[in-house]
Amino acid sequence: MAIVNSSVVLPVEYARGVITGIVGKSKALELGYRLPNMRGKTYKLNVLSSLPYAGWVKNSQTTPNAEGTEINRKPLSVLAWEGKDLVAETIACLVPVSKETLADVSDYVDLAGQIQEQVIGAFQEVIDKTAFFGTDSPWAGYNGIVADATTAGAVVNWDGSAGDSFYKAISQAMKFVETSGYLPDAILGGPSLNSALRDSITTLGINVTDQGQIGALYKHISFTGAFDENAPKYIVGDFKRGLVYSFREEMAMDISKDATLVDPNTGATLYNLFQQNMIAFRFELRMAMAIANPVNRINSTAKRFPFAVIVAPEVGSN
Repeated sequence: MAIVNSSVVLPVEYARGVITGIVGKSKALELGYRLPNMRGKTYKLNVLSSLPYAGWVKNSQTTPNAEGTEINRKPLSVLAWEGKDLVAETIACLVPVSKETLADVSDYVDLAGQIQEQVIGAFQEVIDKTAFFGTDSPWAGYNGIVADATTAGAVVNWDGSAGDSFYKAISQAMKFVETSGYLPDAILGGPSLNSALRDSITTLGINVTDQGQIGALYKHISFTGAFDENAPKYIVGDFKRGLVYSFREEMAMDISKDATLVDPNTGATLYNLFQQNMIAFRFELRMAMAIANPVNRINSTAKRFPFAVIVAPEVGSN
């Protein structure tokens, strides 16, 4: 990986390194299930909304045949598929750099690495905030896991008191996911998740090697900034079956030496690259995301949901 100073070109492996970093560090992409790459802008995600029915033929109602003999009816199933559309939308990031900076940098590999690291972080934060909290969601009807779990009534309020341990709150969240017909595979939160677990273990006197199912639950800490530590929320759920995503186009990268960059909110000019002797790297990827909630043998009601949320007291509220 290198920057060629004369033409300012980055090899295609550089862009691939960015997408690899995003997939490896974004908690939404790490925990969710990656579908095959999309072949068009829209991908139809067929989610089962009713189940096939089977029954003993002998116990079913009878109907006379042509000879007048009563015969038992075969059980009839009606399969319904609720079509959810995965629609590819674009995430973009522009990184302007002064040509003087490039001329003065002796180690272009190091500069490329710094740009790559910052771009990965920017994409991670956007994806995770949208996936978990619906922040700036580009998809109609996609409100994020926390909002949809709240609508489904899958919220556990943990007040942090001595009689209300964090372990109890996790168990209640797991129970909701389990009674919805899903198997909790992880708990996710910001850095405060670690201290909540430590404090609960200390308070209850639980041996670290004997934490049962809760101890076996994978703990994932997000450092992308997606989780507001002033009002902690933790997500328990069946991530592999509940959160799906697909890429339409993996990371693409372009370089411009003469574009005019404007503020996307106000339209005000920020940089005129040619006039200011700058270049800009543009990174783009197109992807889609959805929360899948198919019916299952345990729970076919509308109240099921593959995630539950634990809400903790705001920092400084006690």
